[in-house]
Amino acid sequence: MLSRRTVVNLFVSSTILTVAGAAFAKNQHHKNGHGLLGSKIKQNGRHQIDKAGQATVSADVSNGKVTAMSATHPQKGNLPGRKVKSPRKLAEIEPGRVRVAANAEDVQLAQVAVYYYAWCFDDGVDEYCYWYPADVVIVDNSWVEYTG
Repeated sequence: MLSRRTVVNLFVSSTILTVAGAAFAKNQHHKNGHGLLGSKIKQNGRHQIDKAGQATVSADVSNGKVTAMSATHPQKGNLPGRKVKSPRKLAEIEPGRVRVAANAEDVQLAQVAVYYYAWCFDDGVDEYCYWYPADVVIVDNSWVEYTG
């Protein structure tokens, strides 16, 4: 039989774990950055594309590519951002394309590893990620796998 002390310890431990899990949970918002930017992708410069809560989100464009993004909160200043990539389509970016390799004898589907790229901003309560296809960002080693 469990003693009163053991039962109380188990209850306190489970309560602490539940509260700790809730404290680390962020509300995730995945947005189509390419769609929000629209035709501004053809105009060099900084463009305001969205509001992430109270923060203003801007994208820097150069020669048809998004080179950087920033989010500025009126009280907190610049929000920390990170560059992430994922093979999963987390925001509706573009209709899916199937690539086909064909010759006179047969048709085969080509397997292509497709990644999507995002800048994510955390305001302490919510996380906002702005996703782009690979052809409108500069892909290098600075992107990390998205684990959200």
